[in-house]
Amino acid sequence: MEKERVLFIYTRISTFIKGDLDILGKKLPVTTLVVDNSSKIKQAISITKEFFYLLFNILRYDVVYIWFADYHSFFPVLFSKLFRKKAYLVIGGYDVCRVKKWGYGSFSNPVRGFMTRYSITNASLNLCVSQYIERITRAISPFSKRKILYNGIVFSSDSGNCTENPHDSKEKLVLCVALSSTPQSFFIKGVDRFINAAKSLPDIPFTIIGINREKLSDLIGEVPANLKIIPKVEHRELEAYYKKASVYCQLSRKESFSLALAEAMYHNCIPVISNTGGMPEVTGGLGKTVSGYDVAETASAIKEAIESDTSCVFRERVEEKFTAKLREKELLNIL
Repeated sequence: MEKERVLFIYTRISTFIKGDLDILGKKLPVTTLVVDNSSKIKQAISITKEFFYLLFNILRYDVVYIWFADYHSFFPVLFSKLFRKKAYLVIGGYDVCRVKKWGYGSFSNPVRGFMTRYSITNASLNLCVSQYIERITRAISPFSKRKILYNGIVFSSDSGNCTENPHDSKEKLVLCVALSSTPQSFFIKGVDRFINAAKSLPDIPFTIIGINREKLSDLIGEVPANLKIIPKVEHRELEAYYKKASVYCQLSRKESFSLALAEAMYHNCIPVISNTGGMPEVTGGLGKTVSGYDVAETASAIKEAIESDTSCVFRERVEEKFTAKLREKELLNIL
């Protein structure tokens, strides 16, 4: 039996998108189509190219697999419907959100929102990265077809087994990973909240990774002595921080899942999260959950966590629910 041919469409590569590419590439012939959305002009040019590529090549494929619903998903879903091809659409979070204050989400723009809703409604199946995202997708398009497919983390070969007392290898360090180079992402990822928490706990070392300090200098303001701000690093270097941090803190205002949270938990970090989006699904009630709005509440939760002994229960939670192997098995079953 001939294997199904897959057209894999995305805008920019990331850990989770590469993960799906690797999964599909093991079993099926995959062709990638990248739509550059790094600027409005490049996006317009790329979507025009996408249209003509689909017009002349859609019949070559059996499956169209698209990461995120947005401008770039409209034509692939439309052509898939016209030519009776299967279109799988991964809903990651930004695509189903609207935060007017920060212009965040596909639905903050009416044209973009129309294309997103059309894509969701007419896709063969929407693969939602959390129950939280599935609920929003259902509200946007009640008659859309949906399935929850959690993100999965990839472990390095030297991750090792969880020791009986992982606390022994930990430092009293509070870590956050938040890729941020715009005012929008600064507030959505709760970077300001993390900085305020660091200021309120001057005797505890804090580290945040992924911040473009030059672009965000006005928002960051004065940096407390106990806070290290580090730009984006390679994943292996990031793992080294996970291994030594006792507490992982994510105080986002919007968060569909948080792969970094799952990775930190795998490395036995005690999670302290805001009660937002899909993060409570990831922690499963483990660690500390705060509102995010009260600095004193957040500081108290961090202090309690830093003084607690970590354990293997956090890794066990991730191994049970959020591994790349689990996602691979489920995704190949779907396709």
